[in-house]
Amino acid sequence: MRGIFLVSETEGAEADQVEFQHSVANVRVFKPKELIVATDAFDPGRDLGEGTFGRVYKGVLEDGQEVAVKRYYGQEDLWPEVRMLSCIEHSNLIKMIGYCDKGKDHFIVYEFMPLRSLNLHLHDLKPGKKPLDWKTRMKIAEGVAKALEYLHDQNDPPIIYGGWKKDGILLDENYNPKLSNFECAKHGPKCVYIKPDGRLDGRMRYGYNGCIELRMTGTLTLRSDIYSFGIVLLELISGRKVFDITKTDKEHFILARARPLLSDSEKFPEIADPLMKGQYPCQGLVQALDLVKMCVQEEPRKRPRAAEVVTTLSSLISQTYEEAQGTTESDQFTPSTKVHRA
Repeated sequence: MRGIFLVSETEGAEADQVEFQHSVANVRVFKPKELIVATDAFDPGRDLGEGTFGRVYKGVLEDGQEVAVKRYYGQEDLWPEVRMLSCIEHSNLIKMIGYCDKGKDHFIVYEFMPLRSLNLHLHDLKPGKKPLDWKTRMKIAEGVAKALEYLHDQNDPPIIYGGWKKDGILLDENYNPKLSNFECAKHGPKCVYIKPDGRLDGRMRYGYNGCIELRMTGTLTLRSDIYSFGIVLLELISGRKVFDITKTDKEHFILARARPLLSDSEKFPEIADPLMKGQYPCQGLVQALDLVKMCVQEEPRKRPRAAEVVTTLSSLISQTYEEAQGTTESDQFTPSTKVHRA
């Protein structure tokens, strides 16, 4: 097994040399000039969006490979993700092609995901854009669950993902999902996200990370990831935004809006995204929302393990559409967006 040596070259900082034991030692160290050329000097037309720690651009390497280049605001934000991505590898995790850390230039180069973030395929759809069907939604959910299963069960110590954001799930050309945003990932099984001044780490925004243990103690565990996954699954099923400021204060959060309906299985069709037009297996909807309820339980120990979630979702994908449900909407849980159709 070979080691990957990643060396910080930032001026004025002590060299930070860490050996990573990993079977695929192929992390490339880029020069700033290479990334300037790849992104046309970070042309605004190549801008893919801004995250918590930097802005992302589409680039093309000298060999023609399309990549995403994240330009970090500071070195301290770069290295946690470089370290984490250097020692994990899974088909449902974003792949790091390389990095650059020289002087004031701090970048990570990732594989390019053509369909970009899941968020773009669920909310504020452009005119004429076809909404995701049931099977694709469950396929995406299964892929995310498999990523968690890998992080939790195939790493020692296990890894808490923690980076749940609206743009944190990316899609390839076949709608296969990949988790990104590993700046907040930490080795578990338990991690505290409290700053020295006693405040909660600002990266842990309530919403996807709305579990009670984080709110009460600033702590995340493997089961906290399961809670966040449950919120993602509810978002996939309903098509609603996780945090919607157009709602009343008590209904900003998707789970608060859904709870009155989750308590009665006869009301489950009112949760389903109207854009699916009832095209989903009846029993599959019940099973998927039952899984949501299991994942978002307040008591962490009662939430399922990632492997159990994968098993349930795999069975959901294999189900056929026996009959179509009516497209009903609830006054309590109306669509968060208005979709214009061609």
